[in-house]
Amino acid sequence: MKKVLLVTNILLAMGVSASLMAAEVPKELNQEFLEALKLRDEGNVFASIELLEQLIASQPQHKRAELELAVAFYRAKLYADAQAYAKSVLSDPSTPDSVKETIQVFLDQVTAEQEASDKNRHRWSGSFGLGAGFDNNVNASPESSIISVNGIEFSLAPNSVSQESKFGTISLLGRHAYVIPGTIGLGIRPVQREWVSALNFYRKAYSEESNYNLDVITFSTGMDFISSTNWRASLAVRADAIRLGNAHLGWFKGINGSYTMVQGVNEFTFTADVTQQDYDDAANKNREGVRTGLGAEMLHQFSGTVAAKIGLDLALMNAKEDFKTYQSKSLNSGLYYSPMENMMLYGELNYRLLDYDGVEPVYNHSRNEHQVKGVLGATYNFKEGHLADWSVGTRLSGINNTSDVSIYDYSRTDLSFDLNRQF
Repeated sequence: MKKVLLVTNILLAMGVSASLMAAEVPKELNQEFLEALKLRDEGNVFASIELLEQLIASQPQHKRAELELAVAFYRAKLYADAQAYAKSVLSDPSTPDSVKETIQVFLDQVTAEQEASDKNRHRWSGSFGLGAGFDNNVNASPESSIISVNGIEFSLAPNSVSQESKFGTISLLGRHAYVIPGTIGLGIRPVQREWVSALNFYRKAYSEESNYNLDVITFSTGMDFISSTNWRASLAVRADAIRLGNAHLGWFKGINGSYTMVQGVNEFTFTADVTQQDYDDAANKNREGVRTGLGAEMLHQFSGTVAAKIGLDLALMNAKEDFKTYQSKSLNSGLYYSPMENMMLYGELNYRLLDYDGVEPVYNHSRNEHQVKGVLGATYNFKEGHLADWSVGTRLSGINNTSDVSIYDYSRTDLSFDLNRQF
């Protein structure tokens, strides 16, 4: 249906323009007029609008320019302006009856499209998910109870050694998008704007280690920009309320931005974020501060079934205490394969380097870490039957973290199964 409507729109726009091809155009304006049509046909709608408006200002009787301007405004989804200029030509006594008939069809189409857009201006969506799994190192601690500090061995308390536990997860997401009427000119083509707000709740509860239960409530709101060519961007503010165990851990508040450009089989995404991290408990007060991050990622589509990505993330955490201030460099990669419709198999491998400032207490030297994380997973989306819009997935992740501060050496394996519903 959308394809038929698009073809109809194109034919109507072409028909309105063609109906006045026989109209005389002043010779002195012919070059600018043709340039305006060329710009519009190339997709540079707003440059075409500017040039046509200049022509009309100098030659108010130039009705064909008004009609072409109406078509340009229509392509920019500025329906009120399109109607105003089309009605101006329609009401002119010198306009031929055959042209008036075409203009009326055009106006009817503009009205119909505007009404359809108004009806779909608010879009609601969301998801619901349940999961279960097993984590062999809930507290991200060493496996051995013996650690070395400056050549002297110490024994850790039993609860400071890695603990394993089963867990369950639940997630709820609600999302609202308001499509802002009309478009704006960013680049050469019209850009649609949407104001998007989302509220997400996530809980991970352990059966044996409730002190590590995690609850996160996230709210974000901001603007999305969608070009009619090959790019999209977003800018949003975000707030996270975090609970760990039975106590509120802290608030994270910040701003996130992204820009994605599509070139053939490649998709390039650039991200930036600034986050203020505030903690409620005294034990984490030295971690408070501002985190700044930058990222770049390329996704390459080898075929309709195989894709791969690679990316680099840089971050700087300016914490209250020097020994909690760090620079982070991460290299991320992934391979994605769809062996059948609605099914995805994937593997991801990430490497992160952490370089801390200051001197780690007790150890009396700075802290540096290397972390390798691998993920294997699969998802299947149901499109028909009673499970339509549901998906199932399984995920196995492994982390190995090595540090020159032995208390931070650990390995961790997490296996989970998930059931999700989109609405």
